[in-house]
Amino acid sequence: MDVKAWLVAQAAQYEFAGLGVYQESGPMANWPVHATGPRQLTEALEAGGHLLPLPREPAALANVLEVSMVDHLVVAAEQTAGAEVQRGTERGYPDLELSGEAFGGGHHAVDIKVARRAINKRGEPTGMTQSRITLYTGNTFFRYPTLHWPA
Repeated sequence: MDVKAWLVAQAAQYEFAGLGVYQESGPMANWPVHATGPRQLTEALEAGGHLLPLPREPAALANVLEVSMVDHLVVAAEQTAGAEVQRGTERGYPDLELSGEAFGGGHHAVDIKVARRAINKRGEPTGMTQSRITLYTGNTFFRYPTLHWPA
């Protein structure tokens, strides 16, 4: 199967389900919490002050989304017959490595990038991002400062 087609199909099924950041300490006094489902657990954590809002700063939120997407792809690969997946390191490249018979053998590096879409004057998203996506690490830039990277 084509890796790019598989990634597009998996991205189409992705839903961000992060609701906040869990904070262990808080004023909740009614421990243990008993919940019959995700909604009830979320309500109990919010009421007890244990569910903090996600960061609003774009780079921090992008990191949360990237980790969530990597998790989604790891689960999808583990459920794909003949696929092998290796998660990358937190600060390294790639975010994922896909291999196995399902992807025609060999190894395929997958790097997840999150960026805000540019909006035109009519308020519609364009096919571009608001700012250029960084395709290299800061360390790469500092190691090769004179190397010109194409747009």
